[in-house]
Amino acid sequence: MFGLVKAISAAAIFFGGVAAAHAGDCADDPKTTGLSRTVAVDSTGGKLIGRLQYANTTLLRRMEVVLTFDDGPHPQHTKQILDTLDRHCVKATFFTVGRMALFMQAALKDAANRGNTIATHTWSHPRDLSKMPFEDAKVEIEKGFVATSYALGQPIAPFFRYPGLNDSPELNAYLASRNIAVMSVDVVTDDTMAGTTPEQLINRAMERVRRMHGGIVLFHDLKAVTADALDGFLIQLKLEGYKVVHIVSNSGYQPDRALVARADFSKSSLQSKVFTGVGAEGRANQDGKVLAAGHVDVMKTEFIDLESSAMSAKQGAASLKQDEAAALKQERAPAW
Repeated sequence: MFGLVKAISAAAIFFGGVAAAHAGDCADDPKTTGLSRTVAVDSTGGKLIGRLQYANTTLLRRMEVVLTFDDGPHPQHTKQILDTLDRHCVKATFFTVGRMALFMQAALKDAANRGNTIATHTWSHPRDLSKMPFEDAKVEIEKGFVATSYALGQPIAPFFRYPGLNDSPELNAYLASRNIAVMSVDVVTDDTMAGTTPEQLINRAMERVRRMHGGIVLFHDLKAVTADALDGFLIQLKLEGYKVVHIVSNSGYQPDRALVARADFSKSSLQSKVFTGVGAEGRANQDGKVLAAGHVDVMKTEFIDLESSAMSAKQGAASLKQDEAAALKQERAPAW
């Protein structure tokens, strides 16, 4: 069987680095681009990036922002976000949930084909990786990378974001040993806050961008309000003189065959609900500062039913190769 890990390894040889060129892209034209620059991150040995958690860790200059989107892809909202990014000729980084990537392959490929960076956010978005058994947390991380890489059909960036930003020294050390960079945030927009309007989201996000003088901005492409607000946010950024930076990697994720062999890609693993997270308020950051509610990842408890919604198992399985679809329907992990 041509398994997931083997398929990813073959794709890595074929595609090479993950920062591929996209012919005819307005962002590549100095006359039309909305990007100030592209920053290639070398994740060798791992890196901890994002001032909200890790002091004095920035890739950016003053008045620069990086756009990031967690928890997708989503069939409608991700497309709307991608269309907005294209209109402004800017790029973003999408931290996908592996299970979502398998179900929403078309949206995932669309994001990559438009020149955006694809990274991961675990396989199933558990509440807190730091409270899971260490070996289980490792599988959850690796499984997210493998599923997303396989769904995309090519290597993805070795960038990882913790659900709820709930890291641990032990897991950070593990990611460093795997040459995977941890991408935290500088600005949380609270786009998951119930009842938020696009205008409120724009104002709140801009207020926090100003306070931080730019930075890595966290949105969620599962949210309709985010898709509706993004155009206004980008317009306001430009009016105030902020520049958008695109983060890429010159290398691709390399699977750990032994570890991924323990992962369950069976039908039972796919046919369950994705938990989209909770906040991490009350925890202290690296400097000992206790993070207040709404200042890390204030995602409310929310379940997305992959079968009854547009994100159905049938839709995901139809786009898989026939042999891999058969493997996913087994009640045990596939052999590769």
